[in-house]
Amino acid sequence: MSTQDGTKRRRLEHLETPEKGKKIQQIVDVLKLSEDDITRMMRVMEEEMKMGLSKNEATRKASSLQMETTYVRSLCDGTEEGDFLALDLGGTNFRVLLVQMRSGVCTKSVSRNYNVPNEKLCGTADMVFDHLAESISKFLKEENIADQRLPLGFTFSFPMVQEGLKKGVLVTWTKSFKCTTGVGQDAVQLLEEAIARRGDILVDIVAVLNDTTGTLMAGAYLDHQCQIGAILGTGFNVCYVERLENIKKWTGEIEEPKQVIIDIELGAFGDNGSLDFLKTEYDVEVNKYSNHVGSFTFEKLFSGMYFGEIVRLVLVRLIDQGLAFSGEGSEELSERWRFETSFVTDIESEKDGENTNVEKVFQSLNLTTVASKDDVHIVKYVCSLVSIRAAQLVGAGISVLLKHINKPEVTVALDGSLYRYHPKLHDLMMERIRYHVPETQCKLILAEDGSGKGAAFVASVVARSQRS
Repeated sequence: MSTQDGTKRRRLEHLETPEKGKKIQQIVDVLKLSEDDITRMMRVMEEEMKMGLSKNEATRKASSLQMETTYVRSLCDGTEEGDFLALDLGGTNFRVLLVQMRSGVCTKSVSRNYNVPNEKLCGTADMVFDHLAESISKFLKEENIADQRLPLGFTFSFPMVQEGLKKGVLVTWTKSFKCTTGVGQDAVQLLEEAIARRGDILVDIVAVLNDTTGTLMAGAYLDHQCQIGAILGTGFNVCYVERLENIKKWTGEIEEPKQVIIDIELGAFGDNGSLDFLKTEYDVEVNKYSNHVGSFTFEKLFSGMYFGEIVRLVLVRLIDQGLAFSGEGSEELSERWRFETSFVTDIESEKDGENTNVEKVFQSLNLTTVASKDDVHIVKYVCSLVSIRAAQLVGAGISVLLKHINKPEVTVALDGSLYRYHPKLHDLMMERIRYHVPETQCKLILAEDGSGKGAAFVASVVARSQRS
């Protein structure tokens, strides 16, 4: 274990006996990644990225990384001009936005929230898209811009195969959507047909994207050195700007700019078994009881959906060995997914000697009567180990991209609840990145609302490129 991670790790001290500490260490040591493991993970990621960009279909299929082409070729450069719309469909709640750009600066942003009624969630895809079109119409009238023809960027946060800048074929409905049709169809075409059925909307849908691409675009608006976008929240994904010469499967035009944003779908890294060497018994159990067994291997090691559950499984193991909570625990702690990721971020935000948050967590899980002073130290220690492992894995993944991009200065735009609210993740990730890629000056910035403003920024860049 390298020292740069050790500086932030809580120590397991002040326990009743040194012997107890040794027994606990034997159980939790699997969470400590060796430098060999991290180096191997980085090498595998590099290899699978290359495979995913291959011209050979069999080679691409052997990679767990989709390396999806987004067809977004340019980033914000400060010359964007005009009014742009965004439609952000990420779940039953969705948004319509208006963004005004003047000389590359966002001078006005208006957003309204809408929701998809339950009866439409189980109907046909046309029912959903007709509702989206109706909401766009309402928005345009409320903003008094119904007579203007405006470009629209469409964030469609469902699994899709991107076949063009404005063509995304739906792979499957997820979340609360159980529509009877739509799979295998182009989401943009479905929206355009719904708009045409109304006959009262003047918009041009110029791009379809996911929230990760939007985050990169929102980051590029804030900082023109931005080349990587990441979502680190309930799930995990990363995209980056790739040179066309490296994309052997590229069949599009080769004119300037000779680059395109690649959506890695990094959360699924290892779904082919290539990361099995990293998995602990706790990771195996998380996967076994998850909604998508065998999928999203990488994100299950650290993302917000699973972070708290990893901590819970370690604590349950310690209880079974009589090393925590009097060997008793509680019914609440025994319940899967009951240890929330917010518990970890609250506990990690406490300074040494402060126990208010950890005691609140004990109350929430009905552990107060069986908890000792040792248990306070143990829980803090386990949360720290899981946090450090998360930073090591995410930091290593970003480092692979920094080495690949190979520029002296690169900014990474991040969004997502885990990155936003975990008090130590940013610094731990930066330490890991500096360790792996000391030659690159890297900044991590928070770029909020990639799914909303980011989509409008994509529309502004498309409009700019069409003018030139």
